[in-house]
Amino acid sequence: MERADRPTVHCPEFLPGFTWINTRRPLTVAGDLRGRIAVLDFWTYCCINCMHVLPVLKRIEERFAKQPVAVIGVHSAKFISERDPENIRRAVQRYDVAHPVVVDRDHDMWERFGVRAWPTLVLVDAGGYVRDTLAGEISEEDLTARIEGLLKEGRDQNILAAGPLDVAPDPQTDSTFLRFPGKVHVHRGLLYIADSGHNRIVVAGLDGRVEAVVGEGGPGARDGRGDQASFHNPQGLAVGTLPEGGERLYVADTGNHLLRGVDPTTLEVTTVAGTGGKGETAGVPDLSDLRKVPLRSPWGLLSIGHHILIAMAGSHQIWLFDPERGMIGPWAGSGQEDHLDGTLQDAALAQPSGLARAGRFLFIADSEVSSIRAIDLDSGAVQTVVGQGLFDFGDSDGAPQQVLLQHPLDVTAGDNVLYVADTYNNKIKEIAFGSMLTRVVFGDGRPATMHEPGGVAVANGSVIIADTNNHRLLRGDPATGALEEFPLSAPA
Repeated sequence: MERADRPTVHCPEFLPGFTWINTRRPLTVAGDLRGRIAVLDFWTYCCINCMHVLPVLKRIEERFAKQPVAVIGVHSAKFISERDPENIRRAVQRYDVAHPVVVDRDHDMWERFGVRAWPTLVLVDAGGYVRDTLAGEISEEDLTARIEGLLKEGRDQNILAAGPLDVAPDPQTDSTFLRFPGKVHVHRGLLYIADSGHNRIVVAGLDGRVEAVVGEGGPGARDGRGDQASFHNPQGLAVGTLPEGGERLYVADTGNHLLRGVDPTTLEVTTVAGTGGKGETAGVPDLSDLRKVPLRSPWGLLSIGHHILIAMAGSHQIWLFDPERGMIGPWAGSGQEDHLDGTLQDAALAQPSGLARAGRFLFIADSEVSSIRAIDLDSGAVQTVVGQGLFDFGDSDGAPQQVLLQHPLDVTAGDNVLYVADTYNNKIKEIAFGSMLTRVVFGDGRPATMHEPGGVAVANGSVIIADTNNHRLLRGDPATGALEEFPLSAPA
């Protein structure tokens, strides 16, 4: 699209001394962006909306691969943990980000560009002027049209550079059997692991012997035989009973915005619900066909009888799948991203990512408000166990009103306790039923011990932990606090 307005604001220069990822050298506006259309993506790696923008940017990079277009990530952290360049580097690898990323540790660039929300895209024309500041998610079509309009302007003015930036992504050095494992689930003596970075599901015995691998490894959404099917960043797992008898392993196929099913016996994979496209609203347009209901980043799953509850991180809700009636839709949460207790319909959640049940209570790891929330299944009331709000986080234990967590991604119930993956504090904490006191049970905060754990499950009195950024599982003894690696033997 052509722009009639005259640009007047020069793009601020990148400040010296910043850490850069996915480039051989620090970039400059004057030396590297002049003559190119630049898309600056202000993001933070905890944010589900930022995650939604990343695939759009990847397709933009592919579309304009040979043209003078540069996509650059500006990582401006929300959480304390997200200020660490090594943690950002891990997130860049986990989400397969290939473009350069600059670490805006103290929000200097955020302030210079006048950014106020995650995500925000800033478009810079070939003359070095800021042309658009776009807060929130954007469609590929809209972004493409804006870039093409700026390319035409630059071409008409004869100021375009000869080609794209000469940069290269950092090499992938991970060679472990698991790569960024997410959720873990224990059922009937088997351990199911979302091997998220490898886009597959690993099935192992509780002795660590791998019995099956579901998924061929590349990102995709193919149904069929277990060794030929594909997933994209799978997370939540739950085994549920079918109305006609038998069981099914359900998979929150987060990157594909799908609910998938795996036959535990044949390992055949089917798509249960979702269109494969990201849902744009909290509403449900068509309940008559599960494959016509768009999902929005399903992250955590929990089986209750025939029903499957889904922590729908992208719409800030808990959804319910009823296989007997063939229906799926919102069950709890207004869809507003916030920290509000109340009824199922009025309460507000913020990127719910993990689910657990103890008695009549459903517990939610509500990650963006660094809280554990609870739903009374009898009354339908949503309440807060620990946590306070969108920008209230830290690392503090004790009585509920004193507790601060940092982006917890999972929760599970043990004997009279609730185990919480306090992800960005690199710890597993427990909340004691009765006293409701919180304490650290595993982890000392050092990444070498445990690095951003994304999943937690209980098996035979032990706690199984997905030590996500260390590409491994851990096993902890809650009675002694002992923690050891839980090795897996690769299949023959």
